[in-house]
Amino acid sequence: MDSIKIFHDECLVLRPDKGSFTDEVQSIRWSNRDLDPVPNDQKKWKWYHVGGFWIAEGFSVAQMQTPSSAVALGLNPGLAIVACLLGNIMVTIPCMSQAYIGSKFSINFPVLARGSFGLWGSYVAMVVRGVICVIWYGIQGSLGGTAVQCMINAIWPSFQTWHINSLPTSSGVTAPALLSFFLFWLATLPFLYLSIPTLRWMFLAKIVIMPFFGISLFTWALTAGHGWGPLFSIPNNITNGWSVGYAFCYTMTASASVNATFAINQSDITRYARSPRSSWLAQLLLPVCITLTELLGTVMAASSQVVYGQVQWNPLDIVLLWDNRAAKFFAGLLFAFANMGTNVAGNSIPFANDLMGIFPKYINIRRGQFICAILGFAICPWEIEAKAARFLAFLNGYTVFLGPLVGVIMSDFWLVRRGKGFNVYNLYKPYGLYWYTDGWNWIAIAAFCVGMGPQLPGLAYNVNPNIGGIARGYLDFASLAWLDGVIFSGAAYYLLYLLFPFPTQIDEEDKARHVIAGFEPTDEEVSSYSSDSQQEEGEKVMKGENAMAVV
Repeated sequence: MDSIKIFHDECLVLRPDKGSFTDEVQSIRWSNRDLDPVPNDQKKWKWYHVGGFWIAEGFSVAQMQTPSSAVALGLNPGLAIVACLLGNIMVTIPCMSQAYIGSKFSINFPVLARGSFGLWGSYVAMVVRGVICVIWYGIQGSLGGTAVQCMINAIWPSFQTWHINSLPTSSGVTAPALLSFFLFWLATLPFLYLSIPTLRWMFLAKIVIMPFFGISLFTWALTAGHGWGPLFSIPNNITNGWSVGYAFCYTMTASASVNATFAINQSDITRYARSPRSSWLAQLLLPVCITLTELLGTVMAASSQVVYGQVQWNPLDIVLLWDNRAAKFFAGLLFAFANMGTNVAGNSIPFANDLMGIFPKYINIRRGQFICAILGFAICPWEIEAKAARFLAFLNGYTVFLGPLVGVIMSDFWLVRRGKGFNVYNLYKPYGLYWYTDGWNWIAIAAFCVGMGPQLPGLAYNVNPNIGGIARGYLDFASLAWLDGVIFSGAAYYLLYLLFPFPTQIDEEDKARHVIAGFEPTDEEVSSYSSDSQQEEGEKVMKGENAMAVV
């Protein structure tokens, strides 16, 4: 038993760095080294790393497929691209906010959420984001597996039919596809081991490579299709009685939903950025890079209609049809690399941060990322893609939960606190400024429900269009679910604060400053931390949480 306890204490338990303001008796409940504020000397991301993040993140198979939902509704592809642009602009504003806060205060999303929801209430925000991240990790891995399959088919064309009937049809996957997914999943693991500051070099490589790759694909599409192709000439033909306005707004929401997680993810990255100003300005590249990628996907789909006789919205399906084996291999390689970077930064890192925020005693970013990879494999994403069209509709409609999160956090920082920011020390301190009511800010929970509740019938309709009792006018309203959630929850949070105000500032020095600045605390500061810790223990005794002490 002693050896197990030693292994637990020395190998499993994580603690803040010695000298950190969170290095106190109870601190392992609220922090560890990765959850502490990032010191200035560890901030390696410069403006071009942050700006190039969108060049790197934007180029992915999922982004290229976004306009397909609009065309399926009967919207003209050109108008669909305009709707996608507006959807991307909507997401840019909260991305700028999160990027600024993360860089300014050196904190990630789980810690930032404590300021709005309370130390315990922030668990709601972390669960909402973490669930969607692990599911998308698996689905993006499945798309990366298709890219690997392109590479293997280019080398060994017979791989397309390799053990093709070995797995039952009910499995939803073929042997070549399953092996390709496993190889992609395996190749991603070394990148999960890299620290976030080191990952900037991976994104720098994507910044250099992907624009040239995109231009090459664009040139091929226009050349092979002899122009824009007939797809761009089709008129609006909205079916099922829907209006063009509904299809346009639905497309805006679809475009926003693909990037909705980034609207709350940015602080996970920008807390490693040197300049708050360049961090938020760099977000202006989002609508440009993402919209160009969506345009590329539409042009390739139009070209496939001319060359192969049918519209293929998945660019990897188009690559699989190529006869040029060298082109097929390198296209598959670059798509795999692009998807790998997107999956690491867009899914595994946010999930790891959330899991770390919930279990800081045992989980750091690296452990969380590997857990995300294991869960992403365990959910069998090929079955989701093959059998669960309604589940994919649910994922696209998940913005009904993400929008209210954004609304609460932005309203708290910019309207309630007037942009004055946080006392970072208290974000790690139970019974401090952000403890609210037993660790919960019920105003934030109520505002979140106000933003989410009205959107749930629309989500139910997206999952099952045959459901009855939902008015057509309401569905028109719900077509902007993400934006509605942001506005409703943000407004509700501010109004509830005016009715039931709570303290937003505290008359004490922010003791996190020496950690962020990178200098050692003075003896007086260390003594002050000790006094605070003793005071908190006394508060716990008074609240009845330490019964033995009371006796």
